[in-house]
Amino acid sequence: MTFLMTFSNNETVTLTETARFHAWKNDTSYLSVDEDQAFYLEVIFSGSYQEALQSAKANQQTDSQPVNVLAGLLASADWLTLDEHPDKYYRTSTIVSLEVQSN
Repeated sequence: MTFLMTFSNNETVTLTETARFHAWKNDTSYLSVDEDQAFYLEVIFSGSYQEALQSAKANQQTDSQPVNVLAGLLASADWLTLDEHPDKYYRTSTIVSLEVQSN
């Protein structure tokens, strides 16, 4: 199974089941700090789609549509990076479609 993400600028990214990626969330813990404030991203997931699916199954949060696991993860994240392009960050709010493609 392969996933095709299309972004608002019409860029597409293909994500295979075994491709490693990282989902990042803005770390807002600095909001309660009075001293020097720093801004960071926090990793909320690192692994492959298969690992995300296994984690969801362990937490009994899966349904009949496997793409929902990936969609839910991306909806919870602010940024996405791929191991094949670790210095390129994708803003998840700019994903306009997520499609499942059969291999």
